[in-house]
Amino acid sequence: MRLDELMEIIEIDSLDEFEFFEHFSALMECPEEIDYDLFSKVLFDVETPLLTELTDNFFEDLIQGVPDDAMTLYSLLYNVKTALCEAAKESDTKQDRLFYIENLYRFRNWYIFDSLVRCRRISDDLISEVPVFDALTLFRLEKLGEDKYDYDFTHCLEFLMDERIAPIEADEFDDEGYGDDFDESLIDEEYPVIEGDDSAITEEDDQY
Repeated sequence: MRLDELMEIIEIDSLDEFEFFEHFSALMECPEEIDYDLFSKVLFDVETPLLTELTDNFFEDLIQGVPDDAMTLYSLLYNVKTALCEAAKESDTKQDRLFYIENLYRFRNWYIFDSLVRCRRISDDLISEVPVFDALTLFRLEKLGEDKYDYDFTHCLEFLMDERIAPIEADEFDDEGYGDDFDESLIDEEYPVIEGDDSAITEEDDQY
C-alpha cells in the first residue's frame, strides 16, 4: 500500500487534513495491512491535543460497543485506552511520539488481525473464530436485528502495552546518537522503529 492509497482510505487529500474522528477510525479499522512507516507518517505530525482527543474518542466509542457480560474485555480496553491517551498527551517529543505510535500500531494489529474471539450463532450453533473487531461488529449488528451470538473472549485477552519500549529521556542521547547506557533489548523486535529515507521522521529532530 502506498501513502496516497492509505489517504484515500482515510478520505483525506493531505496529511494535515487528518483531524476528525472518522479519519482516526478509518486508519484504525482499515481491513488491509498497513506498513509501520505509513502508519507513522499519518500520525507523526498531528498536534498533541488533537491526537489525545482522537485517541480518547475512538476508544470510548470502542468500549461502548462491548457486550455487557464481557467485563474482562471491557477492563482490558479501558486500560489500553488510559495508557494510550496518557502516551498521546505526553507525545511532544520525537521519542515519546514514537512510543505512542508503536503501541497504537500493535493494538491495531491485535484488534483487526491477531486477536481471536469464538462466536456461536444462537440460531444454529454455527461456530466462527474472528478478531475482536469482527466480533464487536457482529454485536453491533445484533442491535439492528441481525443474528444473535454468544461470544467467548477468553483467548483474546493477552494484549498488553509493550513495557519494553520505554520513552528515552533527552539526556540519554549523546552527539553520536544513543548514549552509552542505551540497552538494545528495549527495542521491540516485532515492530521496531523504522526510519527509512522516505520517513517523515529524521534523526536530527528530537522535537517537532
